[in-house]
Amino acid sequence: MNAAITRKSVPITLDDIEDLERLRSDDRLYREAVQAVAGVELPDKPSEAEALHALIAAGRWAVQQHVMATGYAALAAAQTDEDREITQEISRRARLLGD
Repeated sequence: MNAAITRKSVPITLDDIEDLERLRSDDRLYREAVQAVAGVELPDKPSEAEALHALIAAGRWAVQQHVMATGYAALAAAQTDEDREITQEISRRARLLGD
């Protein structure tokens, strides 16, 4: 984990508390999922702050993925017939050249 730059006071719901407790307990599936998504490896007995940081990192990753998917969809929707023809021609030429 990177060194903290600052600490913030944030509102915590009952659902948030349950999620934090799952991360702080021995719920391996939940901890492995957060690690896979966020890339944050928690110690065996993470503090509440470490667990909260992992959830924030996982949420940030999920938001980034959604933004990229939305952006790609908007880009695809904005393509004209001419854009698609050019893309197909480039792909065809690449296949012919063996790339």
